Amino acid sequence: MSRAPFFFCICPDPWMMQREINRLISAAGCAQWSRTTFWADEPLESGFWTMLSMPGLLSLLGKGRVLVLRRANALTVKVWSDLEPLLRKAKPDLWVFFCLEGDWKGRTPAVPAVLAKQSFYKAARKKKWYWEFPGMTPQTLRSELQSWAGRRGISIAPNVAERMAALLPLDGARFGNELLKLELHLGERRQVEDADLHLLGEASAMDNFAFLKAALRSPANPEIWRTVLADHEAGGSGMLMPILGLLQWEMRTLGMLNAGEDASVSLPPSIKDDKRRLARQMGEQGIAAIINLVFQAEKDLKSGRKQADQILEFLVSNLSRHSQTQR
Repeated sequence: MSRAPFFFCICPDPWMMQREINRLISAAGCAQWSRTTFWADEPLESGFWTMLSMPGLLSLLGKGRVLVLRRANALTVKVWSDLEPLLRKAKPDLWVFFCLEGDWKGRTPAVPAVLAKQSFYKAARKKKWYWEFPGMTPQTLRSELQSWAGRRGISIAPNVAERMAALLPLDGARFGNELLKLELHLGERRQVEDADLHLLGEASAMDNFAFLKAALRSPANPEIWRTVLADHEAGGSGMLMPILGLLQWEMRTLGMLNAGEDASVSLPPSIKDDKRRLARQMGEQGIAAIINLVFQAEKDLKSGRKQADQILEFLVSNLSRHSQTQR
């Protein structure tokens, strides 16, 4: 078996991590394999252990399977220890990906100390069965932008590229969506001009940060609910994952600004000032309450207890109440 039996993806950006997993699967000729995702921040289902402990079962069913364990950095010492004997022998019909999604400390990857001690992780490091990337930073964003332009055969003037980099979000999913929007706008044209940049950061109804600020300050704002209703008409769940991702990113940013860690936040001065004011207005408890709200929304979505449109409405309705706890 030429591919790795298991693989570690170490990156705080889920979109970039999923893109790398897709690239590896395609390169190994496993694109037709079925994929199952489990979440380590919830009790692991019996199916997870069954897949790891019953080699050969999946091949009898006709094809292999990719097992993706998201947020594996949340696993306990006991679970990592229980995994060790199950990973000793490679399984030709199963490929396991462990996603370590913790925030890096500077240039240091977020690898739990208990995992770093495990023999299978040491083997993965030695055999290069891992991929690590710091996520979307001002530096990597420029590199991603250049790669995108090169793959698409699109040219960008240096002065335009700098403005683009300043306008694009430091979030993989939103970054990809913005470039897709720009590519559709360009059509057959292969040159990005300054006049095209008005599209970046512009949502069909409300800018992402404007939506967040409006929701935090007044759930009765009619513009918010026009945006939510438009999302219902488009399918009922399109905004949910972007909003959850946005909230996670924004709360991390607001938390750093509230704690006085301004140097860790790379934003244009005017935007940073706006977010600093919002952070001080919310306070530590208000920010923490919204983080808990996001976790609950994700849990409801993954468990299927609520539909995406119900979660979105609940989320928007509760944002203002939670953000005002310290006013």
